[in-house]
Amino acid sequence: MTTVATTHDSIAIGRRFVDAIAHRAWDELATYLDDAVQFRGLTGKGLFSADDRASAASHLKTWFGWLDQLTLLSSEVQPMHDRLHISYRFRAHKDQWYLIEQQAYCSVEDGQIKQIYLVCSGFRPEIASLN
Repeated sequence: MTTVATTHDSIAIGRRFVDAIAHRAWDELATYLDDAVQFRGLTGKGLFSADDRASAASHLKTWFGWLDQLTLLSSEVQPMHDRLHISYRFRAHKDQWYLIEQQAYCSVEDGQIKQIYLVCSGFRPEIASLN
């Protein structure tokens, strides 16, 4: 029997999802995704899609796994009618410092994300303040 998650449960799943990205805990992140998750993403490099847990988690690992440092600056997880809105902003480093932000709308059932529609700002080079 499929049950729609309560608002509280959905928010908890969303927060754990963000935390798993922040800690680059890819195996843990995958556990929050349904086996047949419908993942759709739009980044500066194009459209991405996956229809299974491993492929969806792989996209996220590809985006964040190559970094030397990844610091969560802010995040918000809140219900949006029958969906869950997840947003987060990171400060990231590899060859230089970057800012990256993503917005996602998800369907959560049985404690897992069944659908995730995500848009990404791309890795924006961090610019020092002109003060």
